[in-house]
Amino acid sequence: MARTHSSYTASPTRFRSPQRSPARRPSQDGSQYEMDLDALGLNSTFESTELDGSYEPPVDRVDTSEIEGPEDFTMNMTYWMTADLPLAQIKSRKEANTRKSVARMDAMQEKSELQDTIEEGDQAVVGESSTNPKEYTASPTIRANGTTADREYSTPASERSMENDEKVRSFLSALPDTDMEGALTGTPLLVNKQSFLQIPRPSPPKARSLQATVEDYDTPRKPTQETVIHHTMATREANELNAISSQITDLQSRLELQELAAKTRITELETILSYTRSELEGARTDNYRHQERLTSLETSMERQKAEDEAARSSMEAQSKAREDALGARMQAFEEEMRLQNLAKLQMQREDFERQLKTQKESKQLVDVEVEAKGQALEKMQSELAQLKQSNESALNNMTINRSGEGRHEENASNEQRRLAEQLSIVQTRADSLNTQLEKATMGMKAAREDAQRNDAMRTAAESKCHDHALRVSDLEAHVQTARFELECAQADSAAKQQLFQSNLDLNSRVRTLQAELDTTRTRLTSNNQQSAPVTDLDSRIKSLQTELETTRTDLAFKDQQILRYVESQEQFEQRLNASQGRIEGLETTISTLRQQLAEAHRDSAKVRTDVERLEQDLEELNDRLQDARAEASRRVIEVEKRVSKVKDSKLEAEEKLKELQAQHNDLTEEYETTMEDVREKAEDAVRKAGALLVQERSEKKRVLKDLKKAKEEAEKLRAEAAQKIVEDSTSNDDTSTSMSTSEANEKDTEISNLRDIIRKQVTEMKLLKTETITLKKENKKLISASDSHSDLQDTMAALESQLTSLRTKNSTLEARLEAQESDFEAVNKAMDEKLAAMLSKLMKERAKTVVGKRDGQWVETVGKVQTEKELMGKVLLRQWGREEIGVAQEKRGERQGYAYQYVKRS
Repeated sequence: MARTHSSYTASPTRFRSPQRSPARRPSQDGSQYEMDLDALGLNSTFESTELDGSYEPPVDRVDTSEIEGPEDFTMNMTYWMTADLPLAQIKSRKEANTRKSVARMDAMQEKSELQDTIEEGDQAVVGESSTNPKEYTASPTIRANGTTADREYSTPASERSMENDEKVRSFLSALPDTDMEGALTGTPLLVNKQSFLQIPRPSPPKARSLQATVEDYDTPRKPTQETVIHHTMATREANELNAISSQITDLQSRLELQELAAKTRITELETILSYTRSELEGARTDNYRHQERLTSLETSMERQKAEDEAARSSMEAQSKAREDALGARMQAFEEEMRLQNLAKLQMQREDFERQLKTQKESKQLVDVEVEAKGQALEKMQSELAQLKQSNESALNNMTINRSGEGRHEENASNEQRRLAEQLSIVQTRADSLNTQLEKATMGMKAAREDAQRNDAMRTAAESKCHDHALRVSDLEAHVQTARFELECAQADSAAKQQLFQSNLDLNSRVRTLQAELDTTRTRLTSNNQQSAPVTDLDSRIKSLQTELETTRTDLAFKDQQILRYVESQEQFEQRLNASQGRIEGLETTISTLRQQLAEAHRDSAKVRTDVERLEQDLEELNDRLQDARAEASRRVIEVEKRVSKVKDSKLEAEEKLKELQAQHNDLTEEYETTMEDVREKAEDAVRKAGALLVQERSEKKRVLKDLKKAKEEAEKLRAEAAQKIVEDSTSNDDTSTSMSTSEANEKDTEISNLRDIIRKQVTEMKLLKTETITLKKENKKLISASDSHSDLQDTMAALESQLTSLRTKNSTLEARLEAQESDFEAVNKAMDEKLAAMLSKLMKERAKTVVGKRDGQWVETVGKVQTEKELMGKVLLRQWGREEIGVAQEKRGERQGYAYQYVKRS
């Protein structure tokens, strides 16, 4: 036999249409096995009860050299009984075992029925319809299901032993082409569901060429192989037709019942097949969806990682840009604040200077008023002294003239009048003093009000300065304002002390007046008329004293109140400034904490979304999880490498900074040494210039003295020459003229020499002046260079502070990055552990189910195959033994024998 549809296997996952036509052509039937029972000459029956015991049927002995059947049969029989099944059959069994459990009971029932028919001795043609027309077997002798062109080597239909061959084929082809559970390729009796018995009809007694009597499914067959068996038992068939007809009817009834059962079973199997196909299609769609989700997951993970890397790089760039911008803003803000504070400080200084000027003017006015008051008091004291003297003289006169009272009454009256006038004058003076005191108190009050106003202005200015000082950390401004406030306070205290001293002087003067009035009281006790004005004066003086004391107490109390108010204001302003600074610091910390909380919430939300997404997609990560882990580990290694590179670059930058700082220090040292050298040179040049100037000045003085002496000598000589000329005009005209000309020539030469010396000295002075000017310019340049060096030092200090701040910020950012990396690693580890646990559970459960099913299916299939092998071997051996030796009488206890191993070739 040939293969049927050799390009397909018995895989259950092949797509088949859920509905098939119930009938098919004879050329499309499955793999079939058939035996020609007429060739055996046993009257087409297995029942041994109908045969006589003494009858031995004539058996035709066929030489093996003619048919080559038994040798092939024995070889294939031993191979089939001992050899293992091929891998294709095992795979097809594994794939078919998923559909085998439904038809297991039916197969067992049919197997038992087949065994019953074999034991009854009926001759049967074992036929098999393949459950899958697309599967092929490992047997090289399977008959093809194609057209008649594939069967050109077989015998024609007229020469076959079975007359109902077409009926059997039509019956087998009428079966639906469905997947029968438990079907295995290469085992013809694996599916026993469609095993039927067919009793052949008698054929006319004639010699025919037939096929091989027994055809194993693994027996190789040549296209020229034909076997002709002459059968001599045709005469018995006519006598046994009546007995066979009854059996045929029974068998037909059984066939109908079996056809009905087969049809019902086929419909059930078709429904099961459609259901399983729908399940398979759903599983395929789910698998495709699963793969699509996996690909989308991988793309999303790669995109997320790329976005994370881009976000990290953008965050780093933004942080760097923000740091640079903040540094630039801070520098600009510091410069603006410095300029603003300088302008404000200048304005405050001008305001304070104006206030000081006004306070000094007010002090001068108060001093003038105090001086005027002192002068008035001195006048009063002089007048009181005069009054004392006059009173004393009057009293003396009174004592002297007491003896002559009568005489001098008129004088006494006059004196009393005069005293009364003096008292009135004193009262007017006291009134004027009271008015002056009231004016002084008013002036003091006005001065105090001005001082309070000035203090209020000063406190307001101080508060403004304090507010500005909080914004700018400039200690010099604080020191200057504190010094200025101290000076103002000292000036105020000095003015207050002067006022207090003036009050004390006034009090002392009032006390002296009171003492003088007491003395006048004692002296004028005799005069009753004068007592009343004295008492009035005393009362007025006491009232004035009380008023002075009250004003003093009020002034002291108000001064204490002012001091307390100023101290409380200063303390309150300090507390306010401290609280404002603390509030600003807390606001900044709260804003930073809020930002950190918002970032943490965002990160947590992102992590939660990622966790939920990963938890939802856990079932979809089965095949590519290891690749993702490898990629993650590789990327982590790359990130670690990048971090290490960043650390290395940081170390290199720090080393470069150290080198630059060392170079800067070297340059500063060189600059300082050069500056010291230049200073020393400049000092030496200045000293030399000074020494030269001193020398030139001394030389100038000496030259001037010489010039003066020369001029004096020339004048003397001129005078002497004139005298001599006058005296000797008459006598020695020739001699005098010669001498005068010679002396004049000498003097002219000396004068010309002196003029040349003076010109040289003037030129030297000019050169020295130019040198001093150049030295001054160089000194100015050096001073400016030193100032620029100090500015450079200040800028270097500021840059170093900025570097330290940037380093701290970098360290904080690195700490944040490390914390974020640790958090990401912890989250990744937790997710990996969860994924591993879930996957391990799923894989274990699936492995358990798959292994259990596979083991059970394998055990069932192996047991079934073994039983089928045994059964087929028994059937084949029994049939071959009947053909070789004859039918054994099994009812008597005999067993069917076979002698194929003992056949000898001729």
